[in-house]
Order: sequence, then C-alpha cells, then structure tokens
Amino acid sequence: MIASTVIIQLYPAEGRQWATVIVEGSDDPTLALAEAVKALGAEIARFYITRAPGGAPLDLGNLESLNLSAMGNPVSVSNLLGLSNSMPQEISSTDADILDLPPIEASPGDRQTQYDLVKAWKAAGGQASLKGLDLSHQDLSGVDLAGADLSQSNLEGTKLTHANLEGANLSGAVLSVASLAGANLKKANLSWANLIEVDLNKVNLEGANLTGANLTEATLRQTNLSGATLTKATLSQANLVRTNLSGANLVEANLAEANLSQADLTEVDLTNAFMYEAILSRANLSRANLERANLSRADLAQADLSHANLAYTDLSLANLSGANMNGANLLDTDLDGAIMPNATE
Repeated sequence: MIASTVIIQLYPAEGRQWATVIVEGSDDPTLALAEAVKALGAEIARFYITRAPGGAPLDLGNLESLNLSAMGNPVSVSNLLGLSNSMPQEISSTDADILDLPPIEASPGDRQTQYDLVKAWKAAGGQASLKGLDLSHQDLSGVDLAGADLSQSNLEGTKLTHANLEGANLSGAVLSVASLAGANLKKANLSWANLIEVDLNKVNLEGANLTGANLTEATLRQTNLSGATLTKATLSQANLVRTNLSGANLVEANLAEANLSQADLTEVDLTNAFMYEAILSRANLSRANLERANLSRADLAQADLSHANLAYTDLSLANLSGANMNGANLLDTDLDGAIMPNATE
C-alpha cells in the first residue's frame, strides 16, 4: 500500500518554465511518483475518450492513504476518486480514433505515401484531409496547401520555405525546428502548435491564430503578425526584431527575454503579459495596452510608449532611457529602480 502525497508546482522564471516536485510520505519517492504519473496519464486518456469539454479541469484528487496496487494497472484517477469502477487496460482501436493523436513516426512506406499525397493535394482538388500525417524532415518548400487541414500533423524539421499555407489548419501540429522562411500563413490556425526553434523569418502571419502556441527560441525577424492572436502563447527568448505586431492580441503571453527591438507594437494588447528582461529598444508601443504586464528588467531604451496604458504595470529596474512616455497612463505603475534619465514624461 502506498500512502504518499505528490505535489508539483509550476512557475515561470528567467524565461523558462520551472517545476518543483515534492513527494511526502514513508514510501519510496520514485515509486510514489511513478504511480502518480500513471494515474495522470490514464485520466488524460479518459478525458479525451469521453469528449470532456475544452478547458474542463482534471481533478487528480489526493493520492495519500490510497491502495493503488489494488486498483489494477494502469491506475485511473477516476478510480481513486470513486468516479468509475474500472479503467481499460489498453485503449481500443475505437478509442484511439476518438483520441485522434498523430503517430510519432510512420513507417518508411507510409511516410512516402503521405508525402506523395501532400505533393499532389492541390492538383487533386485540395479536398483530402491531411490531418495527423507524419511529414517530419520532408522537403515541402514552395508547396501550395492553402486551406489544408494539417492539424496534429508531425512537421518537425520540415522545409516549408515559401510555402502557401494561407488559411491552413495547423492546430496542435508539431513544427519544431522547421523552416518556414518566406511562407504565407495569413489567417492560418496554429493554436497550441509546437513551434520551438522554428524559422519564421519574413513570414506572413497576418490575422493568424497562435493561441497557446509554443514559440520558445523561435526566429521571427521582420515577420508580419499584425492582427494575430497570440493569447497565452510562449515566445520566451524568441527573436522578433523588426516584427510587425500591430493590433495583435498577446494577452497573458510569455515574452520573457524575447528580442523585440525595433518591433511595431502599436495598439497591441499585452495585458498580463510576462516580459521579464525582454528587449524592446526602439520598439513602437504607442497606444499599446500593457496593463498589469511584467516588464521588470526590460530594455525599453528609446522606445515609443506614447499614450500607452501602463496601469499597474511592473517596470521595476527597467531601462527607460530616452523613452517617449507622453500621454502614457502611469496609474500605480511600478517604476522602482527604473532607469529614466532623459525620458520624456
């Protein structure tokens, strides 16, 4: 019998996502943690199989003082909470279809078939679904996939330079370390996509949906993101030099240590954004909404903050030398330790 409590606390700091794991109890901590992870995996499977509504919380309950070994393998959190009597040992093929998860890696034969399907997609009428394909590390430069459904597809390391993906659905897709330089992604859906270290230089992402997307260390130099939605997106340590973000929605986005020098951020919504140590030198933030944003230690030298909303914003230890703050709303703004010589107020 295992009687332990597993506590996992998540917190952002220094542009990274950190976690502390505490295992309390008299049992072997490795075993207790393994049982907790198994329970979490089973509950996530149940969550999708039963088509629980988006945003519904996973109630993991308390693993303390519970006989996990008597409940079978794997252990379901539903069992632990008394919500169900059993959890299937294996996910059936029907359940797998409901889960609709992309394969991690297809066989060489399947990969070639999927590649040929994509290359001929436009000529074949552009109606076939390309959802969940394994196109990783393929050369698809210049391909026309405007309006295609590539959701949950594996495009890791894929070459998509100058591709036409206007209006395409790439939600939940894996595009880490892919190259999309010069591509057209206007109004594309990239919500919750994995875009870690992706090359998006000079890409057209006007009006695109990047809600919850992970763009950690991505390169977006001179990219057009005007009017794009990046709510809760992660752009920590991303290169956004001279990027057009005018009118974009970055509410609760993580831009820690991102480089936004000379970027166009006019009328952008950065409410509650995390921008610790971000570089915004010579950036245009006129009429931007930065209410309650964290810009501690940010570099805003010679930035244009005229008529920006800085109410309740954390600008402690920020560099505001030469910044234009004419007409800015400084209601309860934290300027403790900020460098402000020569700033126009």
